[in-house]
Amino acid sequence: MRTWIWILCGILLVCMVTGVSPVACDTGEFPVPVTTVQPPNNLTVSVQLNQEGMYTTAIFRGGHGQRLLKEIQVEVIHPDGSKDAGILGNVVGDFVILKGSGCGDQVVGTAYFSNGQSYVILNEKMQYIRGICPADYAPFVDPCEAVARSPSLKPDPVQDIPANKSVIIQANADISKIEVQFRGGFGQNMIKTLQVHRIGPDGSKETKNLGNSIGDEVIFPATNNCMDRISADVTFIDGTRYHFYDKVIHISRYMAY
Repeated sequence: MRTWIWILCGILLVCMVTGVSPVACDTGEFPVPVTTVQPPNNLTVSVQLNQEGMYTTAIFRGGHGQRLLKEIQVEVIHPDGSKDAGILGNVVGDFVILKGSGCGDQVVGTAYFSNGQSYVILNEKMQYIRGICPADYAPFVDPCEAVARSPSLKPDPVQDIPANKSVIIQANADISKIEVQFRGGFGQNMIKTLQVHRIGPDGSKETKNLGNSIGDEVIFPATNNCMDRISADVTFIDGTRYHFYDKVIHISRYMAY
């Protein structure tokens, strides 16, 4: 009997050690290492993030995977390890407001589909807000200030497209990539070519052809942690051509600890 008691005690001890080991191994690393995964083309979805003070609003913007989408779980991770979370539905315009710290929170989004698949589609670090972040943080030094002065990031003038030939694209960014989606317009069926360009602060340039079906997208790797420039040119079947989009896309801003 005494032998069995020692065996049971040994099993209990193992369970206790197993139960606490994840906490003991937690290094508290921030930002949390997260790898985004690009879903298959028929499951692509888009989320827009807006930050106002310490609050971040996540807005569902549609995509090819909208009909199969069950929900998108959005999580705000604060530098101290605390979190706030919410859920986005599959209707374009659905939104959730999450409370952050104003200290460069990390936002992670995971899309869940009715076929049982799930993908981490969002991993972005929000801005450090001067005057909101607690005083025990080091004074803010903007690491993107020098990058922003690059002449390559100065947008060229855009041309107005006639209303009956309007074309709409949308650019979204996270820590590692920039996604540009076609969002429609009256000129959708008159497009011959639609070229999107990624211009880096170092003068590098990459061009990709974007399709003209709503939800079609191209993906560029972000060249740095601050900003890249996205521009687009459309040529119609009647031979007219317009430089209609040219914006600096902010990737993320890291504060100095």
